[in-house]
Amino acid sequence: MRLIIKISLFFLVCTTCFGQGFHYHVDLNNIRQDRVKVKVILPKQTENSIVFSFPKQVPGTYANYDFGRYIQSFKAIAKDGQMLPVKQKNINQYQIDQVGRLDRIEYEVNDTWDSPEIKGEYIFEPAGTNIQKDTTFAFNVHGFLGYVAGQEKNSVQLTIERPKHLFGATSLVNTGKGNRDVFTSANYQSLVDAPILYSPADTASIQFPETDILISVYSPNEKITAEEVAENIRPLLIAQRNYLGGKLPVKRYAFLIVLSDNLKGGSYGALEHTLSSFYYLPEGNIEDLGQTIRDVCAHEFFHIVTPLSVHSEEIGNFDFNDPKMSEHLWLYEGLTEYAAHHMQLKGKLIDADSFFRTIQEKKETDEMQYKQDVSFTSMSKQVLGKYKDQYANVYQKGALIGFGLDITLRRLSQGKWNNQLLLQALSKEYGANKSFKDAELFDKIIQITHLPELDNFFQSYVAGTKALPIQTWLQQIGYTWDSNQKEEVKTLGFDVQGLSINSETKRAVIQSKSAINELGQLLGMQEKDELVAVNGLPTDIENFAKNAQKILQIIQNGDMLAWDVARKTPSGNFQTVHLKAPFSVIQQLSRQAIRALPNPSKGQLDLRTNWMQ
Repeated sequence: MRLIIKISLFFLVCTTCFGQGFHYHVDLNNIRQDRVKVKVILPKQTENSIVFSFPKQVPGTYANYDFGRYIQSFKAIAKDGQMLPVKQKNINQYQIDQVGRLDRIEYEVNDTWDSPEIKGEYIFEPAGTNIQKDTTFAFNVHGFLGYVAGQEKNSVQLTIERPKHLFGATSLVNTGKGNRDVFTSANYQSLVDAPILYSPADTASIQFPETDILISVYSPNEKITAEEVAENIRPLLIAQRNYLGGKLPVKRYAFLIVLSDNLKGGSYGALEHTLSSFYYLPEGNIEDLGQTIRDVCAHEFFHIVTPLSVHSEEIGNFDFNDPKMSEHLWLYEGLTEYAAHHMQLKGKLIDADSFFRTIQEKKETDEMQYKQDVSFTSMSKQVLGKYKDQYANVYQKGALIGFGLDITLRRLSQGKWNNQLLLQALSKEYGANKSFKDAELFDKIIQITHLPELDNFFQSYVAGTKALPIQTWLQQIGYTWDSNQKEEVKTLGFDVQGLSINSETKRAVIQSKSAINELGQLLGMQEKDELVAVNGLPTDIENFAKNAQKILQIIQNGDMLAWDVARKTPSGNFQTVHLKAPFSVIQQLSRQAIRALPNPSKGQLDLRTNWMQ
């Protein structure tokens, strides 16, 4: 009873100082069975019944995650200590009655990284939560804190009691003292937009006249430090600053990086936020991971422009429990992915050969893994349902659309317009607090640029299903796709670009027939085969790279290559199929099939110069 009184007095003091907002209290010192306890004090309510909700989905992700399934022991406690009536409406929502008697809400949170007993959609680690007592807490706010439906715009305050040896890295301003961190935000959505990484302090900073950048790293085996990451991405940030016009559009930014020696769900990556980005990457030394870190950081940092400063109503008015998707993933993810690589070319961090290898890989991956008869706008609008398995094409075809648009803008305007200037103009037109209507975006771009010819581009390649004219775009800048360039390579029967991951079975999947080469055909591989073992060595996601590389290093022409694959039966179950054939090297298209023309015209060279420098 004394504990309850003490907590109530603490909340009373905080909410009195804070005003009529929501106050959350989280204690990271007392972890029970890998769960964190959360207490919530609500502002005065005018209704007798409220619905307390946990997000179904969060901005920047394109899957229904249902964070409510990680909540347990949900209670609404009256001022006299009695339990108020609570009805769970669905997996994410609780109805609380007799709210006039309510003192506080309490519940416990399981983490998403390490709760295999909780079934449902795999949650991408950068969007999830991690609770590792004494070492690290991935505190993505949407995974820990709920909200009252209809009151998402109320101000919020978050108090976190943390272990004294852990530091909370975030873009939020911490007004707490000692081991108590206090964060205040204008509303629930802006708090969700600012993840926190608690780990032993390993931080570094990069400063520009207008922007302070924080880098925080958790490397369980201490293979990489924050200082090494800072030195690795410093040239990148300088190049991005130049790419964005010589000034970064934010006052502060945080890179929150968790390195893992244990791949959990099948993928690594990051999730963008307005003033930060959260990373889940494989652990290794800076020499091995340097370019990966640069590529991922470049992509996520560019999201400060889109969708964070240029977005549709579906994002600006995001509904955490009934999300609506925008048609324009080509803009949010595609142009961002393209810019992440183009910026490195313009900043001389990579050369043209490296850039065009990336373009070639994206084209080949698009053709091997994804549907060619679905428009990008249709895929985007239905990405939570019908086209869920097509989402990752935003990083392939989406980037190629970005490349084509950039070349087209420059060519039609004689160098006066490009992707960078277009996004700057759209940011000026809309900005973070003004949303565009999905159906009006193409017309708005044409109006801004005074280039009516762009309508054909959008209707053909974004809203339509016409094949991207990569060869035409390349030739406009004096390059060509040379299909006659071949090379001999060792493979295990497929092109790795044609593989995807089944997050449930944790196995690599051959995504399409076009990914199977001559050796794979000889073996009898089929589309959707899942790779179990090669020559007796397991090829689940933890062992695939290591064991595949081991076999490729030792196998010679004529040696027997044996695969165990899991193949679905008509009933939907998997059966193991044993495949065997003599190994042989194959000839395939060169990885450097995109080459400069030997005698480009002046017009081609002028456009190339405008695009590259």
